[in-house]
Parts: sequence; structure tokens; C-alpha cells
Amino acid sequence: MKKALLDKIECAYLPVTNVEASAEWYQRVLGLTLRSPVEPGKGAIMIMGSGQWLFLLPCLDGHPLQFMTTGWTEDGSLFEMFPICFETDEIYALAKALEESGAWTEGEVRNEGSCGLQLNFKDPDGNKFQVWQQPVPAPLLAEQAAN
Repeated sequence: MKKALLDKIECAYLPVTNVEASAEWYQRVLGLTLRSPVEPGKGAIMIMGSGQWLFLLPCLDGHPLQFMTTGWTEDGSLFEMFPICFETDEIYALAKALEESGAWTEGEVRNEGSCGLQLNFKDPDGNKFQVWQQPVPAPLLAEQAAN
């Protein structure tokens, strides 16, 4: 068996139409940190809680990061897929921040049992993501949902 030659995803590159506005949204709504001031015509580096980077890069044609697949639904129907799944331990706080910002979400936080808590959402440019939280014991789950 060959050893895996890739260890992890170090960073991701996201297409945005307005880097300054997107950086502000990622800070305000998702709580990410802007690494350095945005330079005109250049991208922005947003730092996640784990220290990994998200690059927000100007994409003038406005193509969001997503694709259609038949491999995600039980009946083989088309599904608009998210290419990135983030992890959090504050999914209900994130859902509230997304709602307050007016961001699109695909319903409410879902409890997928052993697959944890999940929520799909889009940023202002239509980039679709999933956020995932490890399974939570029932008493803690009720407390998180109440806050």
C-alpha cells in the first residue's frame, strides 16, 4: 500500500467580486481575522481559528465556488454541492450570525447522528460551504441550541 503523499489542506482560495466587502463579511459574520490590510486589486488572507488561511481573490466574472452533482442525494437528483466543509464547535452561534447577516442557509442546523451537526450556507458571492460540528451529547446539544 502506497503512503499518502498529501497530508492536509493548508489553505483554500475563494473567488469574490469585492475583496474589501468580502473580508469585512468574513470578519464580522464568521469571526475570521484579516492577516493584513487589503491592497487594491489584490486578495485578502483570512485566518481561521485553527490558523489555516482562506485567500479571498478577486474574480471579476463572479463564478462562485460550487458544482452540481448527482452523487449526494439518495435518488440521484441534482444537488448544488459545497466543495469545502469547515469544522466548528459553535455551530449554533454560527447559524445565528449567518441568520442575522441575512446569509443564505439551507434550512436549520441538522443533527446527522454519528455524522454530527451540519449546516450549509453561502457567502455574499454565492460560494457554498458546509460547516460541521462533532456529535454532541444530548444535554449539551439542548444547551447549545437554546443559546
